[in-house]
Amino acid sequence: MNQDDYDKKYQFRRRRKVSWVKRKADGIRAVVSRDGLEKAVKRRVPLIGWMSRYQWSYLAADIIAGVTVGIYNVPQAMSYATLAGLSPVYGLYASFFPPILYAIFGSATHSSIGVFSITCLMVNKCVEELLHQDNSERFPGITKTDVISSLCILTGLIQLVMALVRCNKLMNFLSETAISAVTFSACFYGVVNQIPKLCGFSVPSRNEPYFHLFYAIADIAENIHKSNIATVCISVCTLVFLIFAKNFIEPVFNRQKGIIKGIPFPKELITIVVAILASHFMDFEKKYGVKILKHVPTGFPSPSLPRIDIWSEIYSSAIGIAVVSYAVTMAMGQIFAKKYKYRLDSNQELLALGLVNVGSSFFPVFPTSCSLSRTLVNEKCGARSQLSGFIAALCILIVIMFIGPLLESLPSCVLAAIVLVVVEPLLRKCTELPMLWRCSKADFFIWIGTATATLCTDIAPGVAVGISLVILNIAIQSQQASVKILGQVKDNDFRPIDMYDSATETSFRIIHFVGGPVSENCQSFEDVVMDATNIIRKTRSGSIDSQGNKHWTAIILDCTTWTRTDHMGIQAVQEVNKDLRKIQILPLFVNLKASIRRQYCLAEILEQPDLDEAKLAKEEARILEEEARIQEEKRKFSAIKVSMKKDKKRCVVDAMESGEDGNTQVEIKLCYDEKELNEAEKELSAAKKELARQKKQLAQQNRNKGVVQPVKISPIQFYPSINDAVISAHMLVKEEHHFFDINKSTDHKF
Repeated sequence: MNQDDYDKKYQFRRRRKVSWVKRKADGIRAVVSRDGLEKAVKRRVPLIGWMSRYQWSYLAADIIAGVTVGIYNVPQAMSYATLAGLSPVYGLYASFFPPILYAIFGSATHSSIGVFSITCLMVNKCVEELLHQDNSERFPGITKTDVISSLCILTGLIQLVMALVRCNKLMNFLSETAISAVTFSACFYGVVNQIPKLCGFSVPSRNEPYFHLFYAIADIAENIHKSNIATVCISVCTLVFLIFAKNFIEPVFNRQKGIIKGIPFPKELITIVVAILASHFMDFEKKYGVKILKHVPTGFPSPSLPRIDIWSEIYSSAIGIAVVSYAVTMAMGQIFAKKYKYRLDSNQELLALGLVNVGSSFFPVFPTSCSLSRTLVNEKCGARSQLSGFIAALCILIVIMFIGPLLESLPSCVLAAIVLVVVEPLLRKCTELPMLWRCSKADFFIWIGTATATLCTDIAPGVAVGISLVILNIAIQSQQASVKILGQVKDNDFRPIDMYDSATETSFRIIHFVGGPVSENCQSFEDVVMDATNIIRKTRSGSIDSQGNKHWTAIILDCTTWTRTDHMGIQAVQEVNKDLRKIQILPLFVNLKASIRRQYCLAEILEQPDLDEAKLAKEEARILEEEARIQEEKRKFSAIKVSMKKDKKRCVVDAMESGEDGNTQVEIKLCYDEKELNEAEKELSAAKKELARQKKQLAQQNRNKGVVQPVKISPIQFYPSINDAVISAHMLVKEEHHFFDINKSTDHKF
């Protein structure tokens, strides 16, 4: 049974291909309709969906999770703000506005949006570069607030554009390995930045385009002797407590049951409270010269428009932040979407992040992202909806409005120590290298290359290098096609001969070429077929010139993994078919996808059956008759609608007398009939196109009479399974003269 027989037996029907323009037009028409508009709004504003499904039984869990995340977020937001080179209060602002906006537009139930170490490091790098003395003259009066607000809105606009052009698909090229390398490098840079704060001295600001990290290390080594002993002691004590609590107190605390189950041990909050009390009563600043926060404002600053004149200087940082923040947010969202079996819309997440950043930029807020640690806390505390984000933001609001002045005595080195402990797990990403070397050397070199580029340049170029290395890896692997020679293990079961000892080679060579011939590997495909041809030649007697006197044989190509093709791939298949048949070897294609067969047909490398003018004339008459019927039905429907509109009052009176709404029943039947008529009209249009194609083919057929045609692939060369191909191959080579009439020629490639 060849492929044509198989398709007829099991009633294969090719799906009508709809153009991209028509799909978009249908989508726009659907959105404009009432139901479509409602669905579109619910999709783009997920708040409507989860609020309509919200159950009161979820409220307690959301309140507990929201309050816990809010309290946990206070010290983290303040410490991460210093990581971004800003006053701690800006971390609180960045923890209030973004969670509220994300709860409206985000589709991930458990994600906690706000300050995140990687984005804070990228913000710090951008702020340092722009506020360097070389730029202060170009942008007079510029402040850190101006930079972060402008960076925030530009990042959001980039993410909105990415969502509009569906860049969420392209983001798959930023692999987890590349993200891990960027994360490690950014955290290493952050640790270096925190060392002066831990030791109580300052280093000069630099604006080096390359090797900035190494210059910073050199500056630290040069100024390390200026360290404040009291600051170093406070930092050491803070680190010792945080590490002890993390390794010994937290495990015990997490094993507790009851009301505190799932709530993390608040080691950062305890550290900050103790440090504030000690600093206040022992007067660290005046007695020992320890730097403290000093002034923490209460309330919110007035909204203002971000500056756009500095976009030309910060666009590269904005692109890097937009890509990294989306990648991290999707990575965390997918973890819990799989765990709790809900759908995560990748394009909506990109849109939500863009709206979050644009909406927050009118206040002094820097670009934000999903936080790994807070998301885990939110999930462990049992959050059931995005309402927990609203409650966490409410906790931050209380701190901003009332508790700010109580934080003024906090030593800055304490926040730096908290940052070091928080980023320590991310620094341990480098321990994955031995595992990557064992399981995937390509990922190992991607990690090394991305990390090196990030450490030597900046985070944005590092992200670009990571994406480039992933694409290069895909290109290299696509050229290294995997080839296996299959043998028969049992009935209808064929396996690689070099992997299965019980697999025996059949009478015909079976080649499994992974991926199929495309532009990047078509030469490999031709080489594989050439190798198989050389083996067949060795089994034949006589010279190459005498091949025409030998019996036919076959080579079976297992096309199970052929997912796509292109122009060069089609040419390669055509050349292989022509050259093999010249030397009496018939290539048989097994399990080739219908879409690829369709491409072969459009490329005119498949043999087409001779067309009969009488049959075409009969089909044309049928189409004309069907077209007339459809037009007549349309006129009838139009007349019925006009009649119903005129007799509307009479129909209402009849319905009141009979107790039935006959008019409504007629309208329903009319709607169904119109739908059937539209389907018939679509089928008629497809039939017209097919008739036009056949007429064109018939004209070409008449012109080519008496002309020697190039060798094309016959329908008997396609089979649905290897077993069918092996069985049919015996018959084909036995009855060769009934199937083939090929001019034997010594002008061949193989």
